Amino acid sequence: MLQLVHWLAARDRGFLALRRAGRTAIVMPLMFALGDKVIGNAELATFAAFGSFATLVLVDFGGPMRDRLQAQAMLGLAGGVLVCAGTLASRTTWLAAIAMGLIGFAVLFAGVVSSVLAGAATSLLLAFILPVSLSGSVSSIPDRLAGWGMASAASLVAIAVLWPAPARDALRGPAVTACRALAARLRSDAAFLLGEGASAAEHEQAIAQANAAVADLHRGFLATPYRPTGLSTAARTVVRLVDELNWLNAIIQSRHIAEGGDVGLATRAVEAAAAAVLDTGADLLESPDKDPGALRTALSELRVALDAMERSATVDLPVKRVAVGSSSPGAEQRTREIITSLDPSFRAQELSFAVSQIARNIGLTLAAERRSWWERLLGRQPEGLPGTLSAARERAATHIDPHSVSLQNSVRAAIALALAVLVAKETGVQHSFWVILGTLSVLRSNALNTGQFVLRGVLGTSIGFVVGSLVVALIGTNTAVLWILLPF
Repeated sequence: MLQLVHWLAARDRGFLALRRAGRTAIVMPLMFALGDKVIGNAELATFAAFGSFATLVLVDFGGPMRDRLQAQAMLGLAGGVLVCAGTLASRTTWLAAIAMGLIGFAVLFAGVVSSVLAGAATSLLLAFILPVSLSGSVSSIPDRLAGWGMASAASLVAIAVLWPAPARDALRGPAVTACRALAARLRSDAAFLLGEGASAAEHEQAIAQANAAVADLHRGFLATPYRPTGLSTAARTVVRLVDELNWLNAIIQSRHIAEGGDVGLATRAVEAAAAAVLDTGADLLESPDKDPGALRTALSELRVALDAMERSATVDLPVKRVAVGSSSPGAEQRTREIITSLDPSFRAQELSFAVSQIARNIGLTLAAERRSWWERLLGRQPEGLPGTLSAARERAATHIDPHSVSLQNSVRAAIALALAVLVAKETGVQHSFWVILGTLSVLRSNALNTGQFVLRGVLGTSIGFVVGSLVVALIGTNTAVLWILLPF
């Protein structure tokens, strides 16, 4: 049993898939039984069952519990709107196909704005696919909405109560690690140069760890075809850290280090103060409830160290070595020495500016997370940040280009879904929504390895249908056995 747990833990990080499967095994049969056996409404039961599947299996929001529940509630509301729209368009074949194409494009293209919208895309599409493929009159909308509403409410309870997942953020954790690794690199540089016990091997290890941490952060940002952050204010400030930490690492790698003298000691002090700012910022990102005054104090100490370094740099310039107007052969070399002597102080200034920018964004993140519910409701932003809608427009506008992969994928998927609706409606096959769901399973692909995911989609869907069909054929009409097997 213990080996099975270890095997599962290695393949299902944080048991996220197991959590989703467990919740669905409990909620989906309950919603179906409530609608079919207790209320006695087949249409309500269908939408309650598929709504549970859509809100518990096809989507898994990250972040703190409050953000997850808020996103889940908005998913329920948006899905309700799509259920109404799909029902209204379901009566006419051409209208259903066109509506599917437009809705499919809008939902999928919205994923470029944030990971929250991208993660909810399949769930939202199912909320439209089900009603548009099952023709219904206006009078059927209340029953369909009731089923979807029951599923949405149950999903909120399940996510909060049934084995709730710990808060996770695709960028915050790696950003914290990168901040601490860069701080350790700066301290290691000073200790190694000053001979304070740091060996060459330890110094090289600190350099490698800093480079690896920044690379992991950058790789995590680029690993998904959509932006791996939400539209919340805090998420929009954290995403800025990706480029800023990458920039800071480049500054640290390229700087000329003054090994001695007042300038050398002063630049070491600046780097030590910068390391303290990075460590303090990492602590606050990891534990937002801590006092943000510590970050302001660390920044003040960095400014003091920078002022002292600037004074040392101007006093210690080797200007006297070059006579004014001198044209001797060594004059050019001596001039180069003056410029070289300024490089450590310039790099220290550049480093302190980058660290200050990082601290500013961490401060904005904390300010955003400490807003009252009233300020959040009114959309009040910390000073210096654009509103949510303007940020969404800016992100979407960058992808309105014929060469955008996201735009191409959205158009491709929209056309495929529209054609699937057209085929399903024209052929009149039983349970025609499976035609569209089969198409959707193939379209759930990553733009970076589409071929592999299409193959998986086709094979997985086909195997699932074969296995499911064999099980149903063996059981036949034994309702009791079917109900027992449904959770599994």
